[in-house]
Amino acid sequence: MAGRVTMREVAQRAGVSAKTVSNVLRGAGGASPATRERVHTAVRALGYRVNPGASALRSGRHGALALAVPSLQDPVCADLAARLMRAAGEIQVVLELTRAELDAEGALLAGSWRGRCDGLVLVPRAIDPAAWQAEGVPGAVVLVADGGPAGIARVACPPRAQAELAARHVRDLGRRTAAVLGTADPTDHWTREAVEALRGAGVDVPDAAVVRLAAPAGMRGGVEAVSRLLRTGLMVDALVCHDDAVAAGATATLLRRGARVPQDVAVIGRGDTETAAFSTPALTSVSYGGATLATEVMRLLGPDLALPQAEAVEVAPELAVRASSVLAPEHRP
Repeated sequence: MAGRVTMREVAQRAGVSAKTVSNVLRGAGGASPATRERVHTAVRALGYRVNPGASALRSGRHGALALAVPSLQDPVCADLAARLMRAAGEIQVVLELTRAELDAEGALLAGSWRGRCDGLVLVPRAIDPAAWQAEGVPGAVVLVADGGPAGIARVACPPRAQAELAARHVRDLGRRTAAVLGTADPTDHWTREAVEALRGAGVDVPDAAVVRLAAPAGMRGGVEAVSRLLRTGLMVDALVCHDDAVAAGATATLLRRGARVPQDVAVIGRGDTETAAFSTPALTSVSYGGATLATEVMRLLGPDLALPQAEAVEVAPELAVRASSVLAPEHRP
């Protein structure tokens, strides 16, 4: 069996030094476009593979980024993971599941990821970033959260902007009474924002129609929320849901109970994920700006995951209108 191709062999093939090969493969500057192309051509021709362990020992770097999310059953978290992996390019993304547990998030913020990764992207659910004290946070950390302490990088799609898009849509549909299916986790600001935005748009939201679910709620949470609403006897003609999974569970329950969607009840989700696009009926959903958000996370971290600057970045949501809130023209009376 042939031996493993070495960096020196790549350098000889490309006509450059081994140091230049190392710099090009790490994404460091200094090499011309022509030199970079010769190196990459030699790498492909020889089938060279970087040894991550040896590289980490030499440089103290791992070429890996930790992404900590509460659950991959949450369609927004799953969508974010896929988009971040694409945006990260050759950087490895290592998934950490926190299950929305305080101890798990606390350990990550204390640096438990540093032995295997160069940076951390955290989607907090148990720790409220707005009330979090940032002293002693190690290394390159980016929060995907709508609040946080000064000096810690974060990227978010503001819940107020998302809520206002949904509220205007509900108002423009002529719906009069809405329920908000939210969550009870400490980081949730969206539920309150959704209630205020709907009421500000002239849509009635009775207090009993604000349902807070344990996070991560998922489709089961949507089923539970509609069952709880039905027991109150409230009549609503719109549901505004914390995420697409909740909206999908709520829609399925409404249909099983004989309600028509959207004729009787319009349903709006959040995330604009594949769950929304491929549900039956397809779900109207407010996006979280996923593609832009992932790109901004990687921009903040920089090519070496060194986090050169700690900014707070906001991305804009969009509304994808589908069959769960608007009848197709051929079905309209």
